[in-house]
Amino acid sequence: MNESHEKLAMSLANAWLSGGAIPLPAAEDAPVSRTEAYAIQDKMAEVIGGRVTGWKVGAAVKAVQFFEDHDGPLPGRVFEDRTFDVNAVVPAALYNGAKVECEFAFRLTEPLPQGTGPVTVADLQAKMAFHPAIELSASRYAPGTGSRAANTYDGIADNGTGGAAVLGDAVDAWHDLPFETMLIDAHIDDSPPIQVYSDTYRRNPVEIMADTLSDLRQRGINFEPGMFLLTGSLTLPTPIRKGQKLTVKSGDFPLLSLKME
Repeated sequence: MNESHEKLAMSLANAWLSGGAIPLPAAEDAPVSRTEAYAIQDKMAEVIGGRVTGWKVGAAVKAVQFFEDHDGPLPGRVFEDRTFDVNAVVPAALYNGAKVECEFAFRLTEPLPQGTGPVTVADLQAKMAFHPAIELSASRYAPGTGSRAANTYDGIADNGTGGAAVLGDAVDAWHDLPFETMLIDAHIDDSPPIQVYSDTYRRNPVEIMADTLSDLRQRGINFEPGMFLLTGSLTLPTPIRKGQKLTVKSGDFPLLSLKME
């Protein structure tokens, strides 16, 4: 890793820990490939130093990649101190430009088969539990800074624009659930419902899980039993501010909530 990328990783990690923001780096100091962006993200995680409880993946659907001009998914880590259960109260000061996204999460319950090949849906069918979930996404880049627009590699370097996760109770009997059509009702306070994605903006989340774990394996990262994956937003990423509360109902499952404090 070159010196400018190492400095960027350190700055991103410090902004993560403090809730601060940094300027978007100039083009000559920014990553220009997934390999460079992953290296910065990995260094950022090393500096943060927390235990990784799971992962998130953004833009896991081709339609979203096309709409947001990404060349593929944006993975990132979820840390233990930013993993919450059911009714979360989250310190607003830690999340710059926070947005909420309703998601499906899967937790690995048994080890994956050994090997270096791709992880398949068949590998996962009997080894996962489902959780209705919320992602709190955030950016460590200060809005309006820099002389260019942020791109895919900036987002990957910044921990995939991840922030925190809220997980509902585990569901073991998930195999017949209608994930691609499941109704979601999400509100911030008394606002109108948040826009829900459908059709080409949704994809089988088990396939997303298999693809993401395959990519992590290629990076030499072990996805261990107990870890979970947020499989991508099912709703329009929506800004949330201090004092506001998101409430989510996914299908027939109990309510989830996230309050910014």
